[in-house]
Amino acid sequence: MLGFFKKFGTDTTDGPVGRGFIQGGAHGVTLINLDRCWWRAESGSNDILTLKTAGGRELHDTDEHAEALRGAFLRLGRESSENQLIEAARENQSPLLVIYPSLSRMRNVASEIFEDYLKRRFKASGSDFDTLRIYSSPIRPGKTKVVRKFRGRNASQVILNLCGEGLNYFHLNTVEKDPTVDALIEDWPAAADVELLTQRTEEAVRRMDPKYFERLRGGIDSGLLVAIMPEFESARTAVLGAAGRLLSRAPGGAIDLLSPRILRLHRTMQASATD
Repeated sequence: MLGFFKKFGTDTTDGPVGRGFIQGGAHGVTLINLDRCWWRAESGSNDILTLKTAGGRELHDTDEHAEALRGAFLRLGRESSENQLIEAARENQSPLLVIYPSLSRMRNVASEIFEDYLKRRFKASGSDFDTLRIYSSPIRPGKTKVVRKFRGRNASQVILNLCGEGLNYFHLNTVEKDPTVDALIEDWPAAADVELLTQRTEEAVRRMDPKYFERLRGGIDSGLLVAIMPEFESARTAVLGAAGRLLSRAPGGAIDLLSPRILRLHRTMQASATD
């Protein structure tokens, strides 16, 4: 079992939990939402937190988004729980999961604002943290790399994409191309067609490269596994059911998508999110 699981336990009840766009999740993972919309993180069956935007609502205008990010970081007091979470993540090298905007220009702005905050508050930079940086990206037709493994400081960081849009891993301050975690299904069915979605999900999981099963188990057993889920509940239920049934019988050992050691992440509508 990974060191931070042993050190921090399976929740954040004994430490700061944060609020708004910076919160402490299960297993010592700190989540930061720099995106324009809300996200929700789930672990197990009842550990759920909602990551609001820096402005507290969905932000479409890029200037408004940038101003909300600047203001939110400036308002964080030195003794705030959010600062304590980030400081603890640096000291203990526990994972920091940061969601960036999908728009390139806004992603660069958000990165500059966040890096300026780290420098000003902690005399640090993003490279001082064990960080997993992600953002939504266009679908790559015909590509099926739905599982990607990245090297964290303490252990592997694995992403499983179970939704209908692409996801990129953001390389900070490098010339490397951001690698893509491909959509589970490139021609995502209409939301109401649950039966077709179930069928397509089963087909996609059956087509998975067998090496992905060991990669997923490694993320669960000795690293961080993040599963990206569909936004709408009916689609999430269909995908979890179909993929879960097949992965529970995966060659080499069962993979339980409802395991409390998997962080399931999905975009959410503000109107349906809870504080």
